[in-house]
Amino acid sequence: MNKPFISICIPAYKKVEGLKRLLDSINIQTFTDYEIIVTDDTPDESVKEFIAKYNSSVALNYSQNIPSAGTPQNFNIGMKKAQGEWIKIMHDDDWFSHSNVLQKFADAARATSCSFVFSACNNIYTGTNKEVHEYFTGWKKDMLDDNPINLLYLNVIGHPTVTMHRKDDSIMYDLRFRWVADVDFYIRYFKEHPGYEYIPEMLINIGTDDSQVSGSLYKNPKVEIPEYLSLLAKFPSDLLLKHEYVFHCVWNLV
Repeated sequence: MNKPFISICIPAYKKVEGLKRLLDSINIQTFTDYEIIVTDDTPDESVKEFIAKYNSSVALNYSQNIPSAGTPQNFNIGMKKAQGEWIKIMHDDDWFSHSNVLQKFADAARATSCSFVFSACNNIYTGTNKEVHEYFTGWKKDMLDDNPINLLYLNVIGHPTVTMHRKDDSIMYDLRFRWVADVDFYIRYFKEHPGYEYIPEMLINIGTDDSQVSGSLYKNPKVEIPEYLSLLAKFPSDLLLKHEYVFHCVWNLV
């Protein structure tokens, strides 16, 4: 059996309605050379029962983590199960904006020599339906092009769901982190696979609400400060004196 081009890895946790919305958006994709891997951290059977009944256009590779693995280990479990050439992580509260999203990502991946692709996105706030469009332009592009380490100051790439990267089992998410897990992953990935391809279209809808893990971590000094200090400890001690954006990262912590 041929391996799929894209592995869509979904780290699920409780949100059956969100998961249905995501799977529905996958089902309508015009590009079909993909697999779906759902790794479930839900402590009850709600997601498992939903998956058993869901009519997917492709077979769902489902597994439940007992006990729950937590974030970001649940990401790693799905990535290790992936058989595709490229990995597309999708949170269960995010979804594809239209039926040609996977085709856009696949075309970009095939047209570039880089191993990392990401797109613009649309943040949609639950309850108010407020939308915030995020594009990667101007100073954001300049900052990333200057040095991926500048992501320490500001994650100009965004959520993992806006990205797709070539499978590399030697690079996984660091289990010590929750708030800076994506920044740490991006920096390490770019070190091994320099360069990126950007798609200037809002291909991903980001569902945002107060129940998300990130909501309890944002500007929480008991989380952000120790995580950033642990992340900075991976680099030479004089890093903040050599890089302007790293200096500002430390200044913001203070």
